[in-house]
Amino acid sequence: MTRRTLLAGALAPVSRAFAGASAIRLEIGNYGMQSLPVDGALAAIREIGYDGAELCCMPEWPSEPGKLDTAARRRIREFGLPIPSLIEAFNLMAPDAVLANVPDRIRAAAALAHDIAPSKPPLLQTVLGGKQGEFETIRDTMARRLGEWARVAGESGIRLAVKAHASNACDTPDKLNWLLDKVHHPALTAIYDYGHFQLAGLGIAESMDALLPRSAFITVKDSKLVNGKPQFLLPGDGSIDYTRYFAKVKDLKWSGWVLVEVTRQLQTQPGYNGIEAARRSYANLAPVLKRAGLR
Repeated sequence: MTRRTLLAGALAPVSRAFAGASAIRLEIGNYGMQSLPVDGALAAIREIGYDGAELCCMPEWPSEPGKLDTAARRRIREFGLPIPSLIEAFNLMAPDAVLANVPDRIRAAAALAHDIAPSKPPLLQTVLGGKQGEFETIRDTMARRLGEWARVAGESGIRLAVKAHASNACDTPDKLNWLLDKVHHPALTAIYDYGHFQLAGLGIAESMDALLPRSAFITVKDSKLVNGKPQFLLPGDGSIDYTRYFAKVKDLKWSGWVLVEVTRQLQTQPGYNGIEAARRSYANLAPVLKRAGLR
C-alpha cells in the first residue's frame, strides 16, 4: 500500500454504507486476514463496503498491541474506518501461569483501544474456555475469574464482551446469562452468536429473546455438525435463514454492530483467501439487510 493510497483513504468518507443512517452496521476483522499488514486489511475491508473493522490482538497477528507503535496507531486512527471491537482468546480455566498474563493483555488491548479511537474506544471480546459439559461444576470459578477480568477492563476504560461457544463450558444463552448475572459488573456485556446455538438445536427466536437484549453486538457465521463435530461456515453458506434472522432483530428493535466471523477452520484450508471470504460474506448479508430495511 502506497503512502498516497493511505492518505486518500484517510481523507475519504468513513464508509459508503456508514455515511447513511442505519440500524445495523457490518464489520469484519483482520482475524481472517492474518497474512495482511494492518493497513492493507483495513483498506480491503473498506473497499468491500463494510462499515467498520475489528482488530485481532492475539499473538502472531500483525495487530497484536505490542507490534503497533505510535505511528501505526496514528495511521489506524487517521484512516477513518470505525473500529468497534477488538478480539482476544482467553480461557477462564487455563493454567495459573497463563491466567496471570490475562490482566496485562486486557490492559494492553485497552491502551490500543484508547489510542485508535479516543472518543469511543472499542470493546474487547473473548470466548470463555472450559470443556463442554462441565459448566455446573466450574461455573463459580468461572464467575470469580470473569469478575476480575471485568474489573480490569472497567478500570482500563473499556467493556469486555463474552460469548457462549459450542465447544466451551458455557455453550447456551442460559449459561451465559447466569455468568452475567453472577458477575454483575457494568464493564461486562454479552455477544449474540447464533452459529453456536444452532448446533445445540436452539431456534433463532428463543435464543434471541434470551440473549440479544443484553448483547453489545452480534457475531454471524453458519454452522453444521459433521460426524458429531462442529463445523463453521461463512454467514450465508449454511442453513441459517438470515431473512427471518434479521426480521427478528428488527422486531426486538436492536441496533448496533454485526461482526462477520471467518472461523479458523476456514482459514487453515488450502487456497483460503481472506479478502475473498470477506467479499463473499458481504455479498451474502448486505442484500438481506437492505431488504429488511436495516441498511
